[in-house]
Amino acid sequence: MGKTARSMMFGERDVDALLETHAGRIAALTDALHLARAKSEHSSPVGAGTPYDSIWALRFVLSHDDDAEALSAATRTLRWREENAEMLAAAARGETLERFAPMERLIAADYHGKTLDGAPVYIVRAGLSNTMAVMAANKEDDVVEFMMYRKEMGAVMCDERTRRTRKLTKLLTVNDLNFVSVLHGTDKKFQKVLSRASKLSEDYYPQLLDRAVLINVPYVFSAIWGVFKNMLSAKTRAKVAICPVSDTRKGDVRKCPFAKLLDLSTIPSFLAGECRCKGGCVRGVANDQKTLIGAMTDDGLIAHNVPARGKIDVFAEVDATDAVAWRLLVEKGGVEVTATLRPAGWRKGDDVSKCTTLIRKFKHRDGDGTKEDVIVSPGKGTIAFTFSNAHSTWNSKDIKYSVDVVGGESGAAKEGEKETETDPTDLTDLTDLTEDKRESPAADALGEDLRAMKLEATPARAQTEVPSR
Repeated sequence: MGKTARSMMFGERDVDALLETHAGRIAALTDALHLARAKSEHSSPVGAGTPYDSIWALRFVLSHDDDAEALSAATRTLRWREENAEMLAAAARGETLERFAPMERLIAADYHGKTLDGAPVYIVRAGLSNTMAVMAANKEDDVVEFMMYRKEMGAVMCDERTRRTRKLTKLLTVNDLNFVSVLHGTDKKFQKVLSRASKLSEDYYPQLLDRAVLINVPYVFSAIWGVFKNMLSAKTRAKVAICPVSDTRKGDVRKCPFAKLLDLSTIPSFLAGECRCKGGCVRGVANDQKTLIGAMTDDGLIAHNVPARGKIDVFAEVDATDAVAWRLLVEKGGVEVTATLRPAGWRKGDDVSKCTTLIRKFKHRDGDGTKEDVIVSPGKGTIAFTFSNAHSTWNSKDIKYSVDVVGGESGAAKEGEKETETDPTDLTDLTDLTEDKRESPAADALGEDLRAMKLEATPARAQTEVPSR
């Protein structure tokens, strides 16, 4: 990596040198915080032997040239941390609070991968995150709290590495804008949440964000960015960088200067990395997914309207002998159902005979009730379910469905396991496989055995592609 690229992003990072350079200001800030505590402006012990020691104070000193501003921000931060102690403690332990679970399922964002220097990378799949569903089901304050909870996770990782390596560690955020629509990209309620969270983060987590990299920028980006940039503070806007790669699934990620800073072996395949975690690299969303995450109903099914001439694709990453349970209810009319195993390494345009038909095309109608079944994967790869309404010229169909990996050698998703990279693909060609294409008698037989058993493994929810709105 070139010296210019590193200095542009990292700057001075030697913690001991920074502590020595700013020793006077750090001591003055710590003394002022002791006095503020005596005045009951906050109740947290500060200084050596506490979480709020000189390294913690250093970030405030570096972010604020004025001592009074540094003190004000640090005092507000301590009060906020005292008021949100339960949430922050859960974030530090990596626990998901029950009230955040529905939001986590709809927002495709998580810490995954690292830079070559070991700093954590936070990845946001903006085009897949169903922010409108999040805002419809939650209060604005709750969503802001959730975003700060995720920020705390990154702060804990950066602080731990800073203390261990004696290098000031900051967070790199990568926002994948593939499949972003103008409608969801400009949702006003979520814009307000982002604006609030950005300002709070600047106050409570100084010197945490290194760069916010926007990648896979769509043609509609100019319209979205005109709105999005107004939600960010001036300091945050100054850290935003745009990569010239239009689609990392196909293009050369090396055109992005910041790709040189990443350990690509830890970066997901949809960002041109080498990682294909079982169950999806980011919040269990399949790496191949191309459209919005569907919202779940109270009965554990995903409700959606399949447009005329349209379809819904559902992906499940599997190993050999994994059992996949699926359910389908059609509320009016009928949809055609198929399921195909794409072996690891299969790419669009490859010989379809390499794919195994697990469910031959059949039509499931509203009068058939809920279809429930279990299939077993004969090999490792991606099972692609398709619920198709392509046969209907005028009428859309309302359906509810679920696809879960429920058993087998690896019923639950394994963090960090990799697969050979495959390209995202339109499954139209696979849904038309003829009767002479391969099926798996062994899988059918094992499937009958599993259907006679009580499957007690924890389900790993498959990832659904629904048409962009």
